[in-house]
Amino acid sequence: MIFNKKKTEYQTVTLFNVMIMKNKITILLVVLLSILINTVSFSQTNTIHNLTESNTNSNARTASPANSITSYPTHLLYDLQSSVYIEDNTIISVNGVTSPKVLKLKDTQSFEIIKNRNKLYKDVEMITINLKDVSDLSTAFDVDSIRGFNHLKYIYIKSDFNLTENQIIQFIINADPEISIFYKNIDRS
Repeated sequence: MIFNKKKTEYQTVTLFNVMIMKNKITILLVVLLSILINTVSFSQTNTIHNLTESNTNSNARTASPANSITSYPTHLLYDLQSSVYIEDNTIISVNGVTSPKVLKLKDTQSFEIIKNRNKLYKDVEMITINLKDVSDLSTAFDVDSIRGFNHLKYIYIKSDFNLTENQIIQFIINADPEISIFYKNIDRS
């Protein structure tokens, strides 16, 4: 009789432990699933517009169907806007009478200077990057590391070689999904 009582207590304790383990596994699965869902929903999905073709109404390929096609920023590309020009990691000139709206990087060696906050950057809406050859893609442009760009909406890449959308995805990293990326392949021959 004592043996049966101990056996029953043992079965009860074992059953209780099994229930606790099932609850722990369920909680662990819920936590892992929520982390996975959050990671997928916050992944980078920028709209990339190819301006190489004669159609400037924005031949857009969207990395996420949730993004809407952004209007083509002709006023920043072609109108005379106050601009900051940077080359060899140095500000070489500032044009215009108002706070600059465009920052023009003449080379990929100038990414370091815009990692430091500067009052010239506070109203910049577009950063243009000149790429001279494929080797320029070896230095990724980490948008999350730049400081002081409170109004940044666009990144425009001018390429002297045939740049592809996949190369841009590898080159522009950590960009806020609200930022639209435009590029144009320029044939200098």
